[in-house]
Amino acid sequence: MFAVVISEKGGAERREAFEQLEISVGRVQGNDLMLPKGNVSKRHARLMLRDNRFIVTDLNSTNGTYVNRRRISQATIVREGDRIYIGDFVLRIEPSDGSGEAESGSGNSPEADADSGTASRDSADTPGRSPESLVPRVPGPPRVPSGARAQLPFAEPVDRELSRPIRAAAPEPSRPSIRTPRRVAASHPDNDALSYRVALGMLVERIESALDPGELEGERVGLASRVSQLLAEHSSHLRAEGRLPTNVDIDVLLSHARAELLGAGPFGALLDDPSVAEVVASRFDSVVVVRDQEESRVEPPFTSEAALQRAVRRLCEQASAPIRNEEEVIERRIAGGALLTAAFAPTSVRGTVVVIRKLREVRSMLDDLVRRGMASAPLASFLEQCVAARVNLLVTGPRDAGTSRVVSALCAAAAGAQHVLVQRTSEVVPAEDATIFSAAGDSKQAPRLVALGALIPGARLVVELVSPELSESLLAAVASGVEGAIGVAYASSMRRALARVPADLMAAHPGLAAHAAREWVAATFDIIVELGRLADGRSRVLSVSEVSGTRGDEIATQEIFSFMVENTSPGGQVQGKFAASGAVPRVAAELRSRGVAVDMSLFGRPR
Repeated sequence: MFAVVISEKGGAERREAFEQLEISVGRVQGNDLMLPKGNVSKRHARLMLRDNRFIVTDLNSTNGTYVNRRRISQATIVREGDRIYIGDFVLRIEPSDGSGEAESGSGNSPEADADSGTASRDSADTPGRSPESLVPRVPGPPRVPSGARAQLPFAEPVDRELSRPIRAAAPEPSRPSIRTPRRVAASHPDNDALSYRVALGMLVERIESALDPGELEGERVGLASRVSQLLAEHSSHLRAEGRLPTNVDIDVLLSHARAELLGAGPFGALLDDPSVAEVVASRFDSVVVVRDQEESRVEPPFTSEAALQRAVRRLCEQASAPIRNEEEVIERRIAGGALLTAAFAPTSVRGTVVVIRKLREVRSMLDDLVRRGMASAPLASFLEQCVAARVNLLVTGPRDAGTSRVVSALCAAAAGAQHVLVQRTSEVVPAEDATIFSAAGDSKQAPRLVALGALIPGARLVVELVSPELSESLLAAVASGVEGAIGVAYASSMRRALARVPADLMAAHPGLAAHAAREWVAATFDIIVELGRLADGRSRVLSVSEVSGTRGDEIATQEIFSFMVENTSPGGQVQGKFAASGAVPRVAAELRSRGVAVDMSLFGRPR
């Protein structure tokens, strides 16, 4: 079906043909293509032919797989002539007769195509040059010492078939288009950043090799001074050998190496940075930080999978919540109140994935929402009246500062009230005297925390509905007589939130019928506040609706206020207005019966 041309640095070129549609590449026997070198993993990569396209996938290898000098993190289409770098080997795929050519629109980046084309022209135009001469003389990616890897409590990853792309769902009709703005740096590091990564990886690897296996695990007296001494020695050796780029600041390099060997790597500085809201490591060599809803990549990331796992273990141990050997997915509240969630192999197929959400105080008032353009004055007045009458509210929206700001404003509207927050990841801290319970980690304690908050006289419960246990416990508390509760359901739309909460109830109560779960939700909440982030990146209250019961297979609602898009300015700003639907909510009668003055003109439909 196809052939692979293998050239080893400093060695001869050979060609191997394969009849099957898929082959495995690694350094041990049992692989279809064996590359017996130490910087090749046991099961390093997979090559396959699908729909006349050649695809290469890295199998969570230690040193990574590169296509045209760029490291790949997912299944990548390669063309004839593209170069695949695995350890000291360079591979080229050639279609056999009758197998067809890989399609030219391969999906490689333009830079990769230009790189491949340049290499091909250089090879053709330069007589006597072998393909090996085109290989960049740059040291390979850092390799984790086998002794250090043997200490890891996590199993090797398992294989899975390529996932088919999922087509994004179309936006709901008659709603403004909603998106979350993303501004991410280039997916691949530039040459300077890549050179720095390689230099850092070489230095860290040499220190790890000089230490006893497992010596970096736990705390040892004198380890810090010994690591500092080794860093000074080996950085000098690398500089003398000419293996460090001339533009590398040695002090910065030593600082990054020391942070990875003795601390939490790049996580440490990011956790100390008050502007950082979230940190995501999708792989050890891909770390993204979120500041004010904008994403940027962190350079340098971690040098190896072992370094990332070591950082996660240290953060958990510092929080007195060490990782147990059998855990493959963890959730820990670490120093500063940040919530750390991580998945390890084999649950995470491509290596450890870490998400850290920092606890941030978001204080707002309903007047602030009006000034920001998130709500109108009549809408804010109605919500203030609902809070005063202890109406039960459900807030739905994306997991960002906009939703948190609305919840904080609703809490602030209940002046002098004692609030009890039961949360897992929320940024909301509504008042100085608020009682905050963390439901992260043990899902069994969530009902006890909500029940404890319900026992506080006059307290108002604010609960993140992020698990079946939390959803069920809040609804049970309201059924027992709690008033003025606020549920926070993170979802892209009100419709999805109203579908998920009943599903949580059925998960918490096996045997509960779907119609009974919907009726339970409809009987719990009176008013639903729906938020969204529009195409200009600004958060707005999209609608305020009253729950009117159930209708067929859904929870029925009556819209009271909504945001209507009028136009988009040349600068991209979405312009619109808030308007009442003209329907007078049934809850208005309940507000009056509780002594809350209601201005009926708020609900008048504009001409």
